[in-house]
Amino acid sequence: MKILIACDMEGITGVTRWEHCDSTHSEYTRFRKLMTEDVNAVADGAFSAGVDEIFVGDGHNRGQNLLIENLDHRIAYNNGTFSPWSMMIGIDQQIDAVMLIGYHAKAGTGDAILAHTWSKEVLDLKINGSSMGEFGLNAMIAGYFNIPVIMVSGDQAIAAEAEGLLPEIETAIVKQAFGYFSGCCPAPEQTQALLKQKARKAVEKFLAGESSAPLKIAAPIDIEVEFHMPHMAEAAARMPGAERRSGRSVGMICRNVPEAFAAFRTMCNLI
Repeated sequence: MKILIACDMEGITGVTRWEHCDSTHSEYTRFRKLMTEDVNAVADGAFSAGVDEIFVGDGHNRGQNLLIENLDHRIAYNNGTFSPWSMMIGIDQQIDAVMLIGYHAKAGTGDAILAHTWSKEVLDLKINGSSMGEFGLNAMIAGYFNIPVIMVSGDQAIAAEAEGLLPEIETAIVKQAFGYFSGCCPAPEQTQALLKQKARKAVEKFLAGESSAPLKIAAPIDIEVEFHMPHMAEAAARMPGAERRSGRSVGMICRNVPEAFAAFRTMCNLI
């Protein structure tokens, strides 16, 4: 069995501020170490349940956050960002199941640490009329390859968001959010024990056929992005095939998941 651990940073143990995730800030060094330790705990739990291979994709910012010298030696680690699947790099490498580690709730979610969708400029992303965050977007990509997402970690808000899409997913709540910049954060020793336990359980459920099915999105896919300011929508609407739907939103009808994901990324890059 081969799994993909696709990791972000805002939902990692102890993270409550943007400074913790910003490579230009002094606090970042501490939290990239915690990110590495969270990933190692998940990998250890997965291996103990019988997983043969683990591919880790670093999905935060430039994809160079994990400390490779401190990673579990059994892990294959992608360092860098160039991939048509962005945060889901490795999804096309004969993967059986996915774990999304260090995730956060979508933009606009209350009592959710650093809640956002892709960037601070995006207010909402709708897929076929349903609002989705990065979890839903990346679960959609996994579903395109017929691969289930079997685990997510982060605060209680992303756990609830994930369960709304995939009811049988294993959730590891490593902090309890009280607001955008605050939450109760247990010590790493506690959260890493939880991550190991939940990863093991997620794999056991998958092997027993008890995981949620892959997330499937019916085609054609209507993608709509609402931006923070009208001039951003104006810029994104320059993409061929896109249309301005309101002062702040741009939409497009796409033939499939790869086209929809490429459209979303291009719109965000144009603003």
